Amino acid sequence: MTKLCYIMKINNPIKEFDKGWVVGFIESEGVFTTNTIKIRRKTKSGLKNYRYRNPAFYLVSRDRSALEIVKWILKAGKIGRHGTIFHLSVRRKDECLGLAKFLEGRLKSTLRVQQFERWRQLVLEWKLRARGEGVEAGSEDLGG
Repeated sequence: MTKLCYIMKINNPIKEFDKGWVVGFIESEGVFTTNTIKIRRKTKSGLKNYRYRNPAFYLVSRDRSALEIVKWILKAGKIGRHGTIFHLSVRRKDECLGLAKFLEGRLKSTLRVQQFERWRQLVLEWKLRARGEGVEAGSEDLGG
């Protein structure tokens, strides 16, 4: 954790300005997408292939401290690195639900609102999805 983020945690409660800054950062650098999860499990009735499309959100920056501030305000995500680029990924169901709640009604760009609404719908479907749904019959090869 950077010194700046540590100081923010100690001295500042989350303010509306901070939330607005996060929303603006998400509008400019965020990506609403899905991840495909493939799992093969051995069951009593044979091999079963599971394929899930789970919502995910990524925020990209060259400045790690900016992502740490976003992570602290959202209370969600994990920061990773690819070369000189850092990314905050939000992939857990509870964190995606929290992000959807945080962003609802706050985005301004028409394109981002449309992208968010499609993503939010996937998050809500994911919330309602029963365990084991998405199973494919047989022992087909999942590929790579």
